[in-house]
Amino acid sequence: MSTVSATATAPSTQLSQDNGITVAIGAATMTAGQPTDVWATPDMEAYSYEAIYNPARISLAEAEASVRAQLAEFNVHVAAFLNEDGFLTAAQRGPAWIARYGCNPECQLDHTGADGEPGWHSTAPIQTDHRSIDDNHSASTNEELPLLGAQIVVDNYRSQAYGRRTLLWLHMGTTTGTLTPSQAREALTAMRGFVAEFEAVVDQAEAIAAADFDGDPEVARLDREAEDRRIAARTAELVAGDRG
Repeated sequence: MSTVSATATAPSTQLSQDNGITVAIGAATMTAGQPTDVWATPDMEAYSYEAIYNPARISLAEAEASVRAQLAEFNVHVAAFLNEDGFLTAAQRGPAWIARYGCNPECQLDHTGADGEPGWHSTAPIQTDHRSIDDNHSASTNEELPLLGAQIVVDNYRSQAYGRRTLLWLHMGTTTGTLTPSQAREALTAMRGFVAEFEAVVDQAEAIAAADFDGDPEVARLDREAEDRRIAARTAELVAGDRG
């Protein structure tokens, strides 16, 4: 674990610890040989500390947990993280942005850029580190997709005429399901029940797999050759029958 700079104690004496502080965090390929690095920043208006983490050695969630633990040693409570590699929320862009584009505070679309002004809003998707496992796709395709992902979308296009709808997109590999919040809650309840049963199935599979073994490559070769001869003989019989 990285050691916090000696100057890290300074901001904690200037801020109330009741609500905690915000830490700006971002990814970097090197962090002085450590998976995370934290230091105090003189800019006290936006946030009190900055942190970088090596994504090749640690996930963002693990990095945040590491930063929390490091700062706790200095009696500093982390209330939130500002992910400098992620999209800014509408709340971070400010009230003028929210008023102009009709955003909910959590919206992370860049309406002045490629996202344009679609009349709909979205949070950045959360997703599993575990990649997709779809048998219908190649390993390289699966590697590009999370096993599960989810994000909130809000449709308020010409809301006076068509209303406003909040939905949740649940991503499963290349498949996406659109759910209302109540439907998403039902799906969540079902998932929790399934996870408990799935764990029992995995435990059982692990026990059964103890008897698994690799076959003999030479026997497998002879079996394939015998199968090829059988198929060839059967094909010859069918061809002879058609000619007769």
